[in-house]
Amino acid sequence: MIHLTQLSPKSCDSCGLCCEGIGSPVLEYATRYTGYVPPRPVGMTPELIEEIEFHFSGLCRGQEPLERCLWFDPVARGCRHYDLRPQICRDYELGGTSCLLSRKKWLEEQPKADVSTKTDASSFL
Repeated sequence: MIHLTQLSPKSCDSCGLCCEGIGSPVLEYATRYTGYVPPRPVGMTPELIEEIEFHFSGLCRGQEPLERCLWFDPVARGCRHYDLRPQICRDYELGGTSCLLSRKKWLEEQPKADVSTKTDASSFL
Protein backbone atom coordinates (compact mmCIF):
# COMPACT_ATOMS: atom_id res chain seq x y z
CA MET A 1 0.00 0.00 0.00
CA ILE A 2 1.29 3.45 -0.91
CA HIS A 3 0.94 6.23 1.67
CA LEU A 4 0.91 9.77 0.36
CA THR A 5 1.67 12.74 2.55
CA GLN A 6 -0.95 15.45 2.41
CA LEU A 7 0.68 18.81 1.91
CA SER A 8 -0.72 21.79 3.75
CA PRO A 9 -1.77 24.82 1.74
CA LYS A 10 0.99 27.38 1.40
CA SER A 11 -1.23 30.44 1.59
CA CYS A 12 -4.69 31.76 2.38
CA ASP A 13 -4.56 33.94 -0.73
CA SER A 14 -7.70 33.66 -2.87
CA CYS A 15 -9.30 31.07 -0.60
CA GLY A 16 -11.69 32.64 1.94
CA LEU A 17 -13.46 29.38 2.76
CA CYS A 18 -13.12 30.14 6.48
CA CYS A 19 -15.06 33.39 5.92
CA GLU A 20 -18.09 31.63 4.51
CA GLY A 21 -20.86 30.37 6.75
CA ILE A 22 -20.00 32.52 9.78
CA GLY A 23 -22.12 35.59 9.15
CA SER A 24 -20.30 38.47 10.80
CA PRO A 25 -17.14 39.86 12.29
CA VAL A 26 -17.58 37.79 15.42
CA LEU A 27 -18.44 39.77 18.57
CA GLU A 28 -17.87 43.08 16.81
CA TYR A 29 -21.40 44.41 17.05
CA ALA A 30 -23.64 45.61 19.85
CA THR A 31 -27.10 44.27 20.51
CA ARG A 32 -30.05 46.50 21.17
CA TYR A 33 -31.34 44.11 23.83
CA THR A 34 -28.46 44.35 26.27
CA GLY A 35 -26.99 47.72 25.41
CA TYR A 36 -23.59 46.05 25.56
CA VAL A 37 -21.07 47.55 23.18
CA PRO A 38 -18.07 45.29 22.66
CA PRO A 39 -14.56 46.71 22.71
CA ARG A 40 -13.54 47.84 19.25
CA PRO A 41 -10.11 47.17 17.76
CA VAL A 42 -7.79 50.15 17.74
CA GLY A 43 -8.11 51.85 14.37
CA MET A 44 -11.70 50.85 13.67
CA THR A 45 -13.22 53.82 11.92
CA PRO A 46 -16.67 55.21 12.66
CA GLU A 47 -17.68 54.12 9.13
CA LEU A 48 -16.85 50.49 9.91
CA ILE A 49 -18.69 50.63 13.21
CA GLU A 50 -21.69 52.14 11.41
CA GLU A 51 -21.55 49.41 8.75
CA ILE A 52 -21.56 46.67 11.39
CA GLU A 53 -24.33 48.25 13.40
CA PHE A 54 -26.42 48.87 10.26
CA HIS A 55 -26.28 45.18 9.32
CA PHE A 56 -26.61 43.67 12.80
CA SER A 57 -28.38 46.18 15.05
CA GLY A 58 -31.05 44.49 17.10
CA LEU A 59 -29.86 40.97 16.39
CA CYS A 60 -28.60 38.66 19.08
CA ARG A 61 -25.60 36.44 18.42
CA GLY A 62 -26.73 33.55 16.24
CA GLN A 63 -29.48 35.49 14.47
CA GLU A 64 -27.27 37.05 11.81
CA PRO A 65 -27.36 35.73 8.25
CA LEU A 66 -24.80 32.94 7.88
CA GLU A 67 -23.97 33.24 4.20
CA ARG A 68 -20.56 34.82 4.74
CA CYS A 69 -18.77 37.35 6.89
CA LEU A 70 -19.79 40.95 6.25
CA TRP A 71 -16.15 41.83 5.59
CA PHE A 72 -15.54 38.99 3.11
CA ASP A 73 -14.82 40.16 -0.43
CA PRO A 74 -16.12 37.34 -2.69
CA VAL A 75 -14.23 38.62 -5.74
CA ALA A 76 -10.80 38.85 -4.09
CA ARG A 77 -11.74 35.95 -1.76
CA GLY A 78 -10.30 37.68 1.28
CA CYS A 79 -11.03 40.04 4.14
CA ARG A 80 -11.76 43.66 3.28
CA HIS A 81 -10.43 44.74 6.70
CA TYR A 82 -7.74 42.14 7.35
CA ASP A 83 -5.81 44.23 9.89
CA LEU A 84 -8.97 44.65 12.00
CA ARG A 85 -10.22 41.05 11.78
CA PRO A 86 -11.53 39.51 15.01
CA GLN A 87 -9.40 37.20 17.15
CA ILE A 88 -11.28 34.11 15.99
CA CYS A 89 -10.14 34.87 12.45
CA ARG A 90 -6.57 35.44 13.62
CA ASP A 91 -6.63 32.06 15.39
CA TYR A 92 -7.86 30.12 12.32
CA GLU A 93 -4.79 28.09 11.45
CA LEU A 94 -3.66 27.73 7.84
CA GLY A 95 -3.39 23.99 7.23
CA GLY A 96 -5.15 23.19 10.51
CA THR A 97 -7.96 20.67 10.79
CA SER A 98 -10.76 23.18 10.12
CA CYS A 99 -8.89 24.67 7.18
CA LEU A 100 -8.24 21.30 5.55
CA LEU A 101 -11.81 20.09 6.14
CA SER A 102 -13.22 23.28 4.58
CA ARG A 103 -10.97 22.87 1.55
CA LYS A 104 -11.81 19.16 1.20
CA LYS A 105 -15.56 19.88 1.41
CA TRP A 106 -15.22 22.63 -1.20
CA LEU A 107 -13.37 20.32 -3.60
CA GLU A 108 -15.95 17.55 -3.12
CA GLU A 109 -18.77 19.98 -3.97
CA GLN A 110 -17.17 21.07 -7.25
CA PRO A 111 -18.25 19.35 -10.45
CA LYS A 112 -15.50 16.92 -11.43
CA ALA A 113 -14.86 18.63 -14.77
CA ASP A 114 -14.40 22.03 -13.11
CA VAL A 115 -11.89 20.80 -10.52
CA SER A 116 -9.75 19.05 -13.11
CA THR A 117 -9.57 22.18 -15.27
CA LYS A 118 -8.86 24.67 -12.48
CA THR A 119 -5.21 25.58 -12.46
CA ASP A 120 -5.34 26.66 -8.83
CA ALA A 121 -7.36 23.70 -7.47
CA SER A 122 -4.16 22.11 -6.13
CA SER A 123 -3.76 25.05 -3.77
CA PHE A 124 -6.92 23.91 -1.98
CA LEU A 125 -5.49 20.51 -1.11
